[in-house]
Amino acid sequence: MQFFRGLTRKKQSSSSASAERRKNEQDYYLKNGSSVLEELLALCDGNCRIPIRYFSAIEIERAIKHSESKMELSDVYMVTGSLDNRPVLVRFNRCQLNNMHRDMAITAQMNHLKNVLRLVGCCLEFEEPAMVYEYVEGISLSDLLYKKGNINRKSSLSWGNRLRIANEVASAIVFLHTEFTTPIIHRDIASSKVIIDQNSGVAKILDFSLSISLPPGKLEMKSEDGVLGTIGYIAPENGFYDIITQKIDIYSFGVLLFELLTGNKMVEMVDSAISKEPIDCEEVNKSNIEERNAMDTTFENLHPNIVDRYIRENSVIDIVDPTIFEEHGIEIQQQLEDYIDLVKRCTTYNGENRPYMIHVARELRRIEKCFRALTIG
Repeated sequence: MQFFRGLTRKKQSSSSASAERRKNEQDYYLKNGSSVLEELLALCDGNCRIPIRYFSAIEIERAIKHSESKMELSDVYMVTGSLDNRPVLVRFNRCQLNNMHRDMAITAQMNHLKNVLRLVGCCLEFEEPAMVYEYVEGISLSDLLYKKGNINRKSSLSWGNRLRIANEVASAIVFLHTEFTTPIIHRDIASSKVIIDQNSGVAKILDFSLSISLPPGKLEMKSEDGVLGTIGYIAPENGFYDIITQKIDIYSFGVLLFELLTGNKMVEMVDSAISKEPIDCEEVNKSNIEERNAMDTTFENLHPNIVDRYIRENSVIDIVDPTIFEEHGIEIQQQLEDYIDLVKRCTTYNGENRPYMIHVARELRRIEKCFRALTIG
């Protein structure tokens, strides 16, 4: 009899745990579902497309149960899985600053773009939502540029491919800035947020969790959650004054263009510049207090534009990744100079002097078109 009593207690305990789990899943579903709906309503102004499926927590757990591979991109953590007999990438949030509800809402509205990692579905039954993407045999652009021992680097990063990647990322940002009711600012454009499909070579941007919409009729706003983004890519007006405009994305994209051209990590260049020219902290604090509400040349002198200085102090041959010249020689020097000029305009200290993304994309297309014509010739 003691055995049967123990078995009964075990069943009751198991039943109680299952009931508690199911209640938690329902609570999470209601909480996350209302947050996603709120983001969609704010984003779409009554014109929503939601071409995604819903998966239960049990389906997600089964999908990744035997997974042995994963993809880590900065704050993005994804594991491979299988749903409906097809491979997928399942993403879980591991950064409290990431707004997964907003990410889900924005990505769903951009699912038709080939240069955005396609969202297949989602699960709202975990404490933080899980996002299910199409599977790509991919590598992050940052790994492609900087990871040692990458045997595909030279072929994947020919000058033509670098121009194509730049154009593809630009097209996704143009959509963000121009195709919604109000412009959406990405706030975290970086090489770690771009995946290169190793089969097709197509660049796919992902992670809109820090993105924010500008208020209707406004060209700028103050950040309410502080300075967010990737070190080295943050625009001066955003980093110093919490100002958010379309132009902060232009700055970040300009840094990305610079990294594509040089093969150098921006954050390492910043560290190198700081170590060579120590900054007087007392002067910085004094300037910060006195000039908090206006862009001041003193601040610009204390925090020089690393990209601009690097370009001024080096020749084209010294700036460009050596593998580009190995491939084409000086016959593409004019294109490289045009590209460098675009980088300078995108990363200029004063945001008002930066071009809009639509103009940046147009110039990149012109440079790529010139290169294609030269190649054919």
